[in-house]
Amino acid sequence: MLRHLYPLPRPVLSCSWSRLRLLKRHLFTMKLQSPEFQSLFTEGLKSLTELFVKENHELRIAGGAVRDLLNGVKPQDVDFATTATPTQMKEMFQAAGVRMINNKGEKHGTITARLHEENFEITTLRIDVTTDGRHAEVEFTTDWQKDAERRDLTINSMFLGFDGTLFDYYNGYADLKNKKVRFVGNAKQRIQEDYLRILRYFRYEFINLKTRKVCGVTMG
Repeated sequence: MLRHLYPLPRPVLSCSWSRLRLLKRHLFTMKLQSPEFQSLFTEGLKSLTELFVKENHELRIAGGAVRDLLNGVKPQDVDFATTATPTQMKEMFQAAGVRMINNKGEKHGTITARLHEENFEITTLRIDVTTDGRHAEVEFTTDWQKDAERRDLTINSMFLGFDGTLFDYYNGYADLKNKKVRFVGNAKQRIQEDYLRILRYFRYEFINLKTRKVCGVTMG
């Protein structure tokens, strides 16, 4: 799947920059409408999104799946992020008669629901309170930017709404388009939080190197 990281297609219908006054950041948004995105809307996903809308909880596609969709690739794994807490999700799913499986991730905010023979892994937006270089104690939040802020690379820190709206707080789309691999915020801090992030960084840099050689582009 990663070999398809580049080149980047052009699925954009419209783009805009809007200032988040309270957060003092720029949020880049655009509309994505592509066959790969539309193919995600199975009966299970439709039922899931309808349930979250009914209960007034925000739900978006998160992380690497967003990156893949922006590259015109249908993701093999799709992770979801939400403003709902694990307790709220459990109550919502139980009331709707939705089966939940694998409760090992609940401590860190992840609930896995099974709808129409599909599993959906949904994680509450989080803030890292303490880290030890591999694991973190988290605090739940409803702030999408705070969750994006704790992620490793800018190209993995974006969210995608089910109407096709991209939410990009840290220039992930521009970095993806320009083949840049950057940590979110301070690189040293990101690595100290989780040392495996340095491996992921070099993994993507290696993909860039192979792509540039194959495409005959001079490295700079």
